[in-house]
Amino acid sequence: MAHETKRTRVMIVEDEGIIAMDIKRTLMDFGYTVTSVSASADQAIKRAQTDRPDVVLMDVVLDGQMDGIEAAAMIRTSVGTPVIFLTSYSDEYILERAKITEPFGYLLKPFRDRELYTTIEMALYKDQIQRELRQSHKWFSTTLMSIGDGVITTDAVGRVTFINKAAAKMACLEEGEVLGLPIGQLITLKDEAAIEIADGLSEDVLIPIIASSTHDKDPVSLSDHLLITDTGKAIPVSVTTASIQDDKGNVLGVAISFKDHTRRKQLEEQLRHMVLTDSMTELNNRRGFYILAEHQLKLAKRFNKEIAIVFIDVDGLKRINDTLGHLAGDKAIIDTACILRETFRQSDIIGRIGGDEFVVLITELFGITEDVVTQRLLNATIVFNSQKCSPYTISLSIGFVLYRPESDLTIDALMRAADQLMYEHKARKRNNDSEIRSDQHEK
Repeated sequence: MAHETKRTRVMIVEDEGIIAMDIKRTLMDFGYTVTSVSASADQAIKRAQTDRPDVVLMDVVLDGQMDGIEAAAMIRTSVGTPVIFLTSYSDEYILERAKITEPFGYLLKPFRDRELYTTIEMALYKDQIQRELRQSHKWFSTTLMSIGDGVITTDAVGRVTFINKAAAKMACLEEGEVLGLPIGQLITLKDEAAIEIADGLSEDVLIPIIASSTHDKDPVSLSDHLLITDTGKAIPVSVTTASIQDDKGNVLGVAISFKDHTRRKQLEEQLRHMVLTDSMTELNNRRGFYILAEHQLKLAKRFNKEIAIVFIDVDGLKRINDTLGHLAGDKAIIDTACILRETFRQSDIIGRIGGDEFVVLITELFGITEDVVTQRLLNATIVFNSQKCSPYTISLSIGFVLYRPESDLTIDALMRAADQLMYEHKARKRNNDSEIRSDQHEK
């Protein structure tokens, strides 16, 4: 027995000298080391801070202004040493006061030697377990605080019990100000696909998945969602929720982890831009135009509205390339793209689908007709050419096709029709130019 306890250091705080010596002798018989014997609270606090014993035996009633309960509280706070109270009193008031200091034992005088030994050993064991739990909690907390994913835990009714730095930063929250608040007041989670289908309107799915985790106890994983803060900021995330259960399987709360996919989305958007954008003009390329146009065609059918396709060709681009060089031809293409951007609205879809061919899908007509489009393009080219900033002039031929929702025309069919009308327009312009040159020759 002695070899197991000889390293345990015990401090005695007892103002009755005879009792203190008797306790000291008993402890030494059990193999404990007695670091000191104090008769007052002030003396006990100083010696505890100096000697740092493994356990303190504290008499509740001491001489002086401070009693043993107050001294125990100060020792526990400053040194962290477990305290066992010794008292001749068993009234409820003293017991309730003693509870506040979280004592590791409570012995009523007189007590048996074996009772003292058992209480000390249990106090040491309890202290060891608490230290290990604190250490585990510290490791756990530090790990959760340092990882890149956001983590929030709630109790069984959805009140926040923990939030790590990543989650607080992601959701624009202050760590110390959200504990105890319902998580639904702090963030909203929405399905990206549902938002697109509902034109921005979709229901919050965070509370339902928390409820699911609480009742079903199975982890729930969601991808392609948006975490929306109370400031309106939307962050692309994937989410995993899992119930927190006790040993009996009772659900205590829910752990929610968020992985921020902002950087991934940015890279995807950059790649998408490269794949769907014409590098010369920064307009949609053929593939990009078709993807957006197909979507607009579906919307036109669903909402029973008219849209229009405008096919546009740069007149005389070959002549510009042959006479001024391909750099000038490329510049003419870029200038045409600028003219189209200035002529059409941001809501309209503009694409370059070939060397000198452009196409525009007008998403909202509101009185826009073929004549209106033709006149606007003509005015824009006149303004550009009048600036005389290029060695060439821009001339455009167009084909305008109206789409009505009752028709079954596809984007390909609309494009072919607009292309044909554009060539007819180009042919008329050539005929007119020929007639003008013929008249001038006759004169």
